[in-house]
Amino acid sequence: MTLPPPLFSFTLLLGGGIITGWYAESWLPLIHLFLLVILVLLLGRRPRQAPKLTGMLLFFALGLSLGAREARIYSQGWAVVQNQAPLIRIVGTVTKPPSPWRNGSRFYLRVERLNGEDLTTTPLPQWEVFSESPQTNEYGQRLDLTGRGFGAPTKQVTAWTRARITCGFFVRGTPRLCGSGEVNPCWRLANQLRRQLLAVGEKTLTPEAAAGLHGMLLGVREDNLPVSTFERVGILHLLSVSGLHLLFWLGLFWGIGKIFRLPDPLLAGLAVPVISLFILMAGAGAPVLRAGIMALLALGGELVQRPTRASWRLVAAAGGIMLLRPLEIFAPGFWLSFAACTGIIMLYPRWEQVVARSSLSFFLKPLLFSCAAQLMVLPLTIKWFGGFSLLAPLSNLILVPLGGFAVQLGLLAALIGVVYLPAAMLLNAGNNLLIQFFLKMIALFDQWPGYISLPPWPWMTVVAFYVIIGILTWGMEVNPINKRRRIPLFYLLLTLGLIGLLATGYFLVEAAQPQVRVVFFDVGQGDAALITVPGGYHLLIDGGEARGYTEEIKPYLQEQGIRRLDLVIVTHPHEDHLGGVVRLLEDRQIQVDQVLTSGMPHTTNLYRKFLELLLERKIPLREGVRGTTLRLGPVDGVVLHPPAGYLQGVDSELNNNSLVLLLRYGGIRLLLTGDVEKAGEATMIRAYGESLRANLLKVGHHGSSTSTGEDWLAQVAPEIAVISVGAGNSFGHPSPATLSRLTAGGTVVYRTDQHGRLTAYLKNSRIGRRTKIMVKRGVN
Repeated sequence: MTLPPPLFSFTLLLGGGIITGWYAESWLPLIHLFLLVILVLLLGRRPRQAPKLTGMLLFFALGLSLGAREARIYSQGWAVVQNQAPLIRIVGTVTKPPSPWRNGSRFYLRVERLNGEDLTTTPLPQWEVFSESPQTNEYGQRLDLTGRGFGAPTKQVTAWTRARITCGFFVRGTPRLCGSGEVNPCWRLANQLRRQLLAVGEKTLTPEAAAGLHGMLLGVREDNLPVSTFERVGILHLLSVSGLHLLFWLGLFWGIGKIFRLPDPLLAGLAVPVISLFILMAGAGAPVLRAGIMALLALGGELVQRPTRASWRLVAAAGGIMLLRPLEIFAPGFWLSFAACTGIIMLYPRWEQVVARSSLSFFLKPLLFSCAAQLMVLPLTIKWFGGFSLLAPLSNLILVPLGGFAVQLGLLAALIGVVYLPAAMLLNAGNNLLIQFFLKMIALFDQWPGYISLPPWPWMTVVAFYVIIGILTWGMEVNPINKRRRIPLFYLLLTLGLIGLLATGYFLVEAAQPQVRVVFFDVGQGDAALITVPGGYHLLIDGGEARGYTEEIKPYLQEQGIRRLDLVIVTHPHEDHLGGVVRLLEDRQIQVDQVLTSGMPHTTNLYRKFLELLLERKIPLREGVRGTTLRLGPVDGVVLHPPAGYLQGVDSELNNNSLVLLLRYGGIRLLLTGDVEKAGEATMIRAYGESLRANLLKVGHHGSSTSTGEDWLAQVAPEIAVISVGAGNSFGHPSPATLSRLTAGGTVVYRTDQHGRLTAYLKNSRIGRRTKIMVKRGVN
């Protein structure tokens, strides 16, 4: 199963060039000059290898250009957004139809006019639009909207960046339809068919079954779809449209063709537009592009009677994706999809040979097929999701065929339903029971033990893992260096691989050793902090505004593999503290065990929505007032404020009745104060005096002049102070007077508007039993 060396090396260099070009776009001329010099030197020494060396450098240069182009497009998009008024008016064309968001919708819009002026940038910027009311806009419709933009430029490649989304846009009022824009007719056809297929499912299935079918059929993530359960069971790939889904579609297409006795060459030719349409309907993400390109190459080889190796098609698909959508190389889905295929193409055939003569081979081969894919994605799953399922091979063996049958039956019903709905209702009557049974089986697997949470692996460990897999798979057969004979060197290579894995153990030990990590998120003008405690406990205190959760908190939780919060604390119900928590509850991707608030009510729709979500999701709600205690592993805490009767007759009652929490870990004390102001501070000084002393203080009310008084600081005497505040906010936070009081006492001050995300580490000292605290800026 050898690869053609130029194809593999050219693809590898193309990807390396894209990554370099994205991060070093401003240095592109110098990098090209450096490559030219390198090429001249190499050709002078190795003239016989001139074609190969030239091709390699050209592919790297092509990758550089593609990555730099994406960086320029991103920068141009932000140049349009900057220096705009808070309320702006845009006109643009819908490029992705609406999907559910809260009680409203979200969709992509290509912006063509901004505040009455036509945009001339090429390509035109795309924004993601959020509307609080449901929208039924279709692909290609032109809309006139008023609202405010949000977001911030970053070099981190996110889902927005990969889709060339510059920023978000909150709509105010109702979008106005103003005709149709210019769009690709193929995309229009794909979106129309997609909408019709989904409509059939909505009309003929229960909401739960429809969500399951649409998730597996086209990757639609509806609110009532138990995505986290799919992940824990190890079958999340069923919701990420890829080769398996394409197999479902082609299986149905080929089966219908055989019913009509169509010859294979004709079926192969007709399959080309079917595959192309499927790619467009599924959104042309990395996994479906990989599957589609490999299928088209395989069909092309059959049509010209020159079959290609699966490994060659895999590498060609990687190159094709990077040419079509360069930034997909940063997507976890890209790597997971290719890792699973590599296991099936490269590992499974060798494993199959081992059990070929066994009497149990009929039962072992399907299990080995599943294990080969799961083994290759395992290190990446731990890296990005912080755990893996031991049940994944078994669950895939049972659930994938069951889900596949439901998808094919649902697809057949949807296609028939577009023409004649009663026939679809008849087919889906049975399919509804099948999907319900499938979902119950998933829930049953979820109840079994087997999901293991681990600290995310560093890249060195991931690479060492793959090296060892390669050595164990190929080293026994042939010398991986000279390809001629078995060698004792195999054992040396295996030893080196194990040493490499052990060397990276330092990073795992650092991540796994008992310590408390406190992350102060950069959520703009708001508060949000996550406390991670040894034993796998996680405590979230406030969530900023809604966009703070979407842009900061959710990506961090995903990176760290955090899927459960033991406790969420809402210090008070202002939007800049509660909005992100409401969004977290609406998102339904994170399990929340319980919520603690001060009990101080509010009259806003946001607070009412918060209570409704708690009731709907059956999450226990506790009230925390003075004396309430909590314990998470080695960390204990006590609520210092508000008093049981709350403070009455003071300014800013909601702020002054913020829940104030004192946490203790070893010799370290953390004081988290919400938006409490001087009236609340005075109450705590009278009640606790010097017992308020803390090593780290989360400064109240974003550093406002109405908080953090001299008497308060005299009692707390913090070594470190953290101010969560938005850059350039209209309130003038933090107050110069507050900053002066903090620095006058020798306190080291950190600010999220200047330092970004802040992470405080509390760990046992290696000498003695003291506990130390260390703050790092902008890290995970």
